[in-house]
Amino acid sequence: MAQFTISKKKLFGKLPLVFLILFSVLGLLSTNPALTVASLAVLVIFFKMFWRPGEPPILLFILGYQWLQASILVFYGDWQGLPLQEMDKSQYVNEATWYSLLGLLYVAAGLRLGAGPSYAPISEKLVTSHVSQLSVRRLFYACLFAIVAASVLGTAAYIFRPLSQPILMFSWIHWVVVYIFAYTVLSQKRGYGALLLIFGIEIVIGFLGFFSGFKIILVIFLMAALAAPSALRGVRIRSALALGACILVLGVVWTGIKKEYRDFLNQGTEQQVVLVSVVDRVDKLTELISGLTKEDMQASADTLIHRLTYVHFFGDTIHMVPDKIPYENGKLWTEALQNAFMPRVFFPNKPSIDDSVRTAYYTGKYVAGADDGTSISLGYIAESYIDFGPFLMAVPLVLWGYFIGRIFRLLVRSTKYPIFGYGCATVLLFLGASFLEQSNVKMLGGMLLGVVVFYFAQKYIAARFLRRVALPVRYHPAAT
Repeated sequence: MAQFTISKKKLFGKLPLVFLILFSVLGLLSTNPALTVASLAVLVIFFKMFWRPGEPPILLFILGYQWLQASILVFYGDWQGLPLQEMDKSQYVNEATWYSLLGLLYVAAGLRLGAGPSYAPISEKLVTSHVSQLSVRRLFYACLFAIVAASVLGTAAYIFRPLSQPILMFSWIHWVVVYIFAYTVLSQKRGYGALLLIFGIEIVIGFLGFFSGFKIILVIFLMAALAAPSALRGVRIRSALALGACILVLGVVWTGIKKEYRDFLNQGTEQQVVLVSVVDRVDKLTELISGLTKEDMQASADTLIHRLTYVHFFGDTIHMVPDKIPYENGKLWTEALQNAFMPRVFFPNKPSIDDSVRTAYYTGKYVAGADDGTSISLGYIAESYIDFGPFLMAVPLVLWGYFIGRIFRLLVRSTKYPIFGYGCATVLLFLGASFLEQSNVKMLGGMLLGVVVFYFAQKYIAARFLRRVALPVRYHPAAT
């Protein structure tokens, strides 16, 4: 089988710089010139730092998605011909956007230090060899089994509440199986029908749930499509573009139906629960989706943009801190550390931290909370600002980035099977560290638990799993 070759050229050569210059010129003519140019520059920096051919671009993804949350309102304002201040009710939305971009640069610096150099030059031959020995058919059945197992674990987590976090974390391993299956199909260039079937099953399951779980399968497939050294050629780039378009369309559709659909799921209780049968859910989804008009989709797209952006609460926080509430000098990150090292299984009476209570206090505004069946957080960059201000917040953010980078490095280098390690790193970092709105309390504790679970999976599951899904060895008697 032909071996993959890692390109020695940087992504697109000098194209990122060319695009930056071109769009910067256009940005200077936009409604929000300084923020537009700065946002584009930050994105190019992320590409230069984290496009690593031969590895799944999860490091680039987690920064890129948060960059989108921090800057999308800027570009939407440019499109509408409106200054950013008129796009959001927060008085300090401009400052919040600048600080968010600055905070992401701090995280990126730590992430680069923690992740170290690309592992692809070492792992390339191993990944190619292992994937060539895997059976698409067996991986397909493994995916079906993993989907069922994840559903069972989800039910168990609901029943055994003190153990819910570790149980749910183990259920994430099923996404590693899906990642390996997608990577294998795209590498061997066969089994596309089986891949589409798994894709469809996961999409349906995601839509039937209370949350937009369909996003996970889209991102996992996207990371697999971009993982190989030949990612920007042939079927991989087509797959990546198709997945990107699918993410956008499904996001708009979900935004247009989710309020009415969730009210149907919880039967008006305003809790994050599902109280109707699968058949009824399918019927309701069909009814709602088929009823969407062109005007509904346009309104949903606008709502999605405002929902995606996450600088509003940060802007309200800047209004309060430090003028009305002094900087906390590390109080919030101390709480996160204490919570992370006090797992509920050993400390069942550990008090719960309501993100909405924290958000209401530091913004000075009412936000829906646990009584309303929701939880709204400030986001970890805003919490770092509350602790130390706009410049000293570099300390926890660089350390957080370094921590995430070390986790990536550990998961991809601590196994004899890099394909499994890449899957683990992709799943854990996407689900645990890719959202700007994450609270440091839940984020830090989740990542610590996650690295333990996925490291365990590498040591005790990877080899057994890969042997079971390998192609059967055929015996060829020696010629006599």
